[in-house]
Amino acid sequence: MMSTLRSTRNRALPIALVGTLAAGLILSGCAGRGDDATADTAPADGAAAWAACSPGFTDTTVTIGTSIPLSGPAATYGAIAQTMKAYFDDINAAGGLEFADGNKREVTIEIIDDGYDPAKTATNVRTLVEQSEVFALAGVLGTGAAISVAPYVEEQGVPNLFTGTGSDAILTLHDEQPSLTTGFMPQYGFEVKALSEYLIENHPGAKAAILYQNDDFGESIRAGFETAFEGTDIEIVAAEPYELTSATVDSQVTNLAASGADVFLNWAVGAFATQSLKKKLELGWDATTVINAPAADATFFLKPAGPGAADGVVSIAYTKDITDASLAGDAGFDAWTEFAAAHPDEVNALSAPAAAGYQTAQLLEAALLGLEDCTREALLESASSFDAVELDLSPVGITTTADYPFAFRELGIQIFNGDNWDLTEDTYTVG
Repeated sequence: MMSTLRSTRNRALPIALVGTLAAGLILSGCAGRGDDATADTAPADGAAAWAACSPGFTDTTVTIGTSIPLSGPAATYGAIAQTMKAYFDDINAAGGLEFADGNKREVTIEIIDDGYDPAKTATNVRTLVEQSEVFALAGVLGTGAAISVAPYVEEQGVPNLFTGTGSDAILTLHDEQPSLTTGFMPQYGFEVKALSEYLIENHPGAKAAILYQNDDFGESIRAGFETAFEGTDIEIVAAEPYELTSATVDSQVTNLAASGADVFLNWAVGAFATQSLKKKLELGWDATTVINAPAADATFFLKPAGPGAADGVVSIAYTKDITDASLAGDAGFDAWTEFAAAHPDEVNALSAPAAAGYQTAQLLEAALLGLEDCTREALLESASSFDAVELDLSPVGITTTADYPFAFRELGIQIFNGDNWDLTEDTYTVG
């Protein structure tokens, strides 16, 4: 389903919130998905199509829910939800979002803390659906969270859009029929494939060591790299898992350094990413570090490791570098910095999770603006049929289809110079 092709990155797109929203996925009303009895008989056209709505959608409001860590080791990612809320608070203050029926509605973002615990996510999602009666979920963080609640949201007929994961398991959910779960992050298999191709070309004969979470996410990444390197001259010579409940990953990094590997596949997340970089520097381990996209936040994860600890780190690039002041003058970058400046207590302009929340909010806005009626299935159809929707912080237009449920289809490779990211010339595209 996925392959990568190399091309040259030379785009600088102007900002436009919403491109053309093309019809792509044809669905019948709400019949067969959960208990949306009020929407089952909604006509497909005219004003009557907006007369019988799914729960969470009224004449004046739309309620969206999310479960995300506001506490615990992954609390930094709570900025995703906080930024989403600030984005729609601005829209609401200006009178609300104008829908295709001509009515303006306020979009409310309801946030519940799950501490990055999938069990708590499951409880939160039930609360949001059954008590808050949200129209949809958006921005739920984590592979375990998104996959564990998938059967429930399917049963209830509630879209779980732009989840903070790129898990290949989301593709599996879409094997037999369009699933209600979509991903915001680039597909992990695509990320691994692109980075593997980069390493094969630029570090031939390398010996690699990998640090990964001891869960389905981590195991899938390890297996992905092993498969990608089969038949090449790159070999994984050491692998160390870590638990999310661990205090540090110092011992794992020490063991990996002792392997003599000259490429460090660092799939630690959050504070563990910072710890691993700091320990690598302390050990004097001279290896090229490849880091995963969720940990590629210069402000919160890379620079706190100390001077020189993150120099030369390699990662994928799928958004503009919010730490690069030279982008001033780019319309989208300027819109982002102005938005952040208007919300100093909620939004840090140099926070990658906050930037992800801003993009998630714009994707959700585009999906809402593309509604042809007020049902949850119409929302899934809209979110699954973007045609070159432009986001302030994306260098390329966002195109989505029902059979590839991820927002980003093109990746670049970037290298951290100690202050910000430098793009390489090549990109990799899902095809």
